[in-house]
Amino acid sequence: MAPRGYDAAMIFAYAQLVPGTAARIRRELSTFLDGAAGRAALLVVCAELLQSASRGDHPELTPKLRVLVDECTQAVR
Repeated sequence: MAPRGYDAAMIFAYAQLVPGTAARIRRELSTFLDGAAGRAALLVVCAELLQSASRGDHPELTPKLRVLVDECTQAVR
């Protein structure tokens, strides 16, 4: 089981290295990415991908994922 929006968040997270594609995904999947559930899904995905990057998988995503985490956590403050 995964949080609502998990798949959309995963696609969005992997697209971060291509800003135009990421922006389009954000627009098209906003139903799943916006709001508390979307932020939770993004945080879960970012945690998984950051852990994976620490083992050598797609380390180039790390800076972009950290920005996503900051954006998600600032939205609730």
